[in-house]
Amino acid sequence: MKIYKHKFGFNYRELFPDSKMIGGFEGGVVYKASKEGKSYLIIDEGTLADFLDEDDQDVLDQLIKIIEFENEDELNNYLGEQYGKFIFK
Repeated sequence: MKIYKHKFGFNYRELFPDSKMIGGFEGGVVYKASKEGKSYLIIDEGTLADFLDEDDQDVLDQLIKIIEFENEDELNNYLGEQYGKFIFK
């Protein structure tokens, strides 16, 4: 598993045009995608940007997280461990 952090406004849809929303939470949305045989979770917490200012630049620089998994089983295990109490599509 690899985690990539991106700034608010990063266009992950360009990298993953097939991404599908699988859930949401207060402040964000979770997408699932695949590319070149790997599975990805995209966690977009961009709705928090409205509540932040310039002093929170370090947070603004991490509002989009892309987590790369070797396969879909690894991704699903992660979902169960991290978000087990939430229902994902």
